Amino acid sequence: MNTTNIQNHWSPEELAVMQKSKLFSNISKPELITLLPCLNGQKKTYTKEEYIYWAGDTITNVGLLLSGRAHIERYDYWGSRHIVHALQPGDLFGESYAASADSTLNVCVQADEDLTVLFLELPKILHMCRSACPFHARLIDNLVSLLANRNVMLNEKLTYITQHSLQDKILAYLSAESIRQHSAYFDIPFDRQQLADYLNADRSALSSALSKLKAKGIIDFQKNHFHLLIPARRES
Repeated sequence: MNTTNIQNHWSPEELAVMQKSKLFSNISKPELITLLPCLNGQKKTYTKEEYIYWAGDTITNVGLLLSGRAHIERYDYWGSRHIVHALQPGDLFGESYAASADSTLNVCVQADEDLTVLFLELPKILHMCRSACPFHARLIDNLVSLLANRNVMLNEKLTYITQHSLQDKILAYLSAESIRQHSAYFDIPFDRQQLADYLNADRSALSSALSKLKAKGIIDFQKNHFHLLIPARRES
């Protein structure tokens, strides 16, 4: 069950997550504390597997994950799940739908573990208050940047799932994660079933493809920790 909304009461850890988020980039802690009541900031907690948003919901607020993990998911008519995006602390969600003329969701947002969300009213983000604070203008700029980044992220996923083979889909995704995390060693935010749902693949086929890539010396992995390798060249 959701907890009661808690307004204007933020732990140091929660404020640190907000400051590191792209939404509040270049906004100082005093400015952030001033800004949150103007945006009607409200905090809610959810338990594992609980839904934060349901497909069909009409929303005017956006969520910022303060702790825990969640997934943006889409279900087809027959109930098959497709993971659109994994959410980590500091990530924003719901902004594209809340900003559109038709704000009805066609995706769900589900808690992958117990988590806390900061909800903000989008109209209050988009329209500056009478004091016209300069840091509110930075907030609007940050939101526009986030919307652009969301479009890039969706285009990247389209690149993964349109590869010819499942092995190519896996390598395209892992390569992009390696570049994003600036390391050949990295963790992904999915277990096997979730990764299969993200790449629109069957779980057993995914496991088989991963094993073949490991046997070829292209990748190594342990659960959700991966290492990209350069296969040794064979002598002719």
